[in-house]
Amino acid sequence: MIDVIWLLIRWIHVMAAVIWIGGNLILAMVIVPYFKQNLPLVQRIKLLTQVGKRFEPIVWGCVIVLLFTGIANIFQIIDFSEPLSNEFVNNVMRTLSIKLILFITLVVLTGMHSFVFGPRLAAAIESLEDSIDELPEDIRPIHKRMSIVSSLMGVVSLLILLAAVALGMGI
Repeated sequence: MIDVIWLLIRWIHVMAAVIWIGGNLILAMVIVPYFKQNLPLVQRIKLLTQVGKRFEPIVWGCVIVLLFTGIANIFQIIDFSEPLSNEFVNNVMRTLSIKLILFITLVVLTGMHSFVFGPRLAAAIESLEDSIDELPEDIRPIHKRMSIVSSLMGVVSLLILLAAVALGMGI
């Protein structure tokens, strides 16, 4: 019975990661390129803002689930009653530390995206005509920062997946 509970905790953890990271990657690899080819810049930003607002509660729900299931998984994987000296445990602790740093980085980037740059960009373009294909000079830096944060989120997401695979292999 205990194994089934741990299986469910790990499955919930993986599902939350798939939803958060997979959603980000679908946006970056499918939706944004499609919008770039088919919509003027301002209309694209407005639509992406709307999509982001609908995805945001899901993202933050996943972050909470990942935090709690991740902590549970740490206690399930590592026997803290034993000395942490063998090579396997050292490898796991190193990879786990890297994964946690990447997770925190992704949470910070997501927070910047959701609560700083996203709202600033949305407010800045709110009064612009949808058909405009070039942003006014004063809005370009906000858009540029938002693009950089979005790109970093994608890279960090992929690195988290790499760390998760390494962790599963005991590397």
